[in-house]
Amino acid sequence: MTDKIIALIDGNNFFAGCEILMNPNLIGKAVCVLSNNDGCVIARSNEAKKMGIKMGMPYFMAKREYPKAIYLSADFSLYHDLSQRLMIYLNNYSDKIDVYSIDEAFIDITGLNKFLGLSLQELAYKIKTEIEKDIGISVSVGVSYSKILAKTASYKAKSRRGIYVIEKYLIHNELQNIPVEEVWGVGRNIARSLRSQGIFYADEILLKDDNFYRYNYGKKGLELKYELSGISVLPVTGIVETPKSIQRTRAFPEFSSNKEYIFTELELHLHNVCKKLRENNLRTSFIAVMLRTKDFRVYYNEVKLDFYTDSELMLKDKISKLLNNIFIDDIIYRASGVYASGFSDDTMVQLDLFENKQNKKSEKLSSVLDKMEDKYGKGIISFGRCGIKNIMEQHKRIAKFRPI
Repeated sequence: MTDKIIALIDGNNFFAGCEILMNPNLIGKAVCVLSNNDGCVIARSNEAKKMGIKMGMPYFMAKREYPKAIYLSADFSLYHDLSQRLMIYLNNYSDKIDVYSIDEAFIDITGLNKFLGLSLQELAYKIKTEIEKDIGISVSVGVSYSKILAKTASYKAKSRRGIYVIEKYLIHNELQNIPVEEVWGVGRNIARSLRSQGIFYADEILLKDDNFYRYNYGKKGLELKYELSGISVLPVTGIVETPKSIQRTRAFPEFSSNKEYIFTELELHLHNVCKKLRENNLRTSFIAVMLRTKDFRVYYNEVKLDFYTDSELMLKDKISKLLNNIFIDDIIYRASGVYASGFSDDTMVQLDLFENKQNKKSEKLSSVLDKMEDKYGKGIISFGRCGIKNIMEQHKRIAKFRPI
């Protein structure tokens, strides 16, 4: 049986890295990215970490204690776009890719090192340097013989110039001094149970026989032991699960009570939701709009459609009506969002014999817009009075250097 070789590609300080990529003037500076409502720090550059700024630190506290740092509102649309670019780029190394999070993906690179005539260490370095050169995002690359070991290697890579390989003959040594609760996939209850059985470190998991795990933890326990032993039982499949819902939300760069501006923000969210639908060959029959006020109250409205669609042009009037139902003139808003669910595969949607020709035209036009954006960049087409591109530029412009 051929050993699997699994790599975990993990973005370093991903959100902060995306901001630095878009604004090279931030290179070498203490950069912090704030949560959706500027509540707390959710990403830090290495310089911000060295300064002492902690993950999750409230914004008001961070700016008071570390006034020289640069604080940016999160731009999740930007991060999503760069994540998509990264994940597509990984196809250069494998057709089996499991996206784990916005900045992490497992790839099955079995045999690639032999094909290229490289050691695993050299292959990891090649992948890292090529991604950083072509995508512009700093990454760590952990390589080993299973997903759990690759994840463990990626932890070690963070403090070792961004690459780390756990070789099979060194597995036991590599797992020493790693508390069981720090092993990927081991939850709090399992960790507590393992400690009660006298198992405190990852290498000690390998010392118990299969029957121990089969009796005490069932299939999950055996998977844990095999994965830590270097036997891949959680393969990288490359199968993408169909989402049950899609939502896009974002805080405004400045609080607003301007209805036209808020509607254009909603159009941008709707466009991104519909593009995601088309990427997954889905259509929606349910759409909702959310507004969050300055004092964090939430207003929400939804509608069940009597048709399935993936076109923002078909749904624009729907979100306009939803907004009208919840918008109050004298309230100041801080964020908005669009939510879609009730999906059907577009190959399974029952066609109406008398389907409106305008519906078909709208969906074809939406598909053309995707191709134009893919070729010329997001925001090349404007919607509404302000235009998506103007809204995107405003977010970037205002959030770039947040005043302290």
